[in-house]
Amino acid sequence: MLRWSLFGSLFAVLLTLGACATPASETPPSGRDCFASRSILGYSIIDEHSVKVHVGASRDYIFSTTWNARDLNWSEAIVLRSTTGWICTGNGLGVEVTGGRPRRTYPITNIERAPEPAPQGS
Repeated sequence: MLRWSLFGSLFAVLLTLGACATPASETPPSGRDCFASRSILGYSIIDEHSVKVHVGASRDYIFSTTWNARDLNWSEAIVLRSTTGWICTGNGLGVEVTGGRPRRTYPITNIERAPEPAPQGS
């Protein structure tokens, strides 16, 4: 029963991430590594100031914040907002994560593409 409860919570968070994001314009900013905020599939905590965001089947990005990301209650709904609807590597200006109890907004200070995992043995 607990397993289904956790699955339901994660599903609610993913819906919130996609549904509450600012609508994106049709095309991403040219010449930059960007993704639409609505394409986020999940996330995981790396450390106190870093969150890995999973986009599509094979892309991950690392979001940095000066606040302690572990203080967010990750079992609650979380909202990712972007002023343009697109999230691009570089400084995180205009991108923020909101969640927890009491609700707090965590400004994102940097976004980078996560390194590709090393290929497994033959």
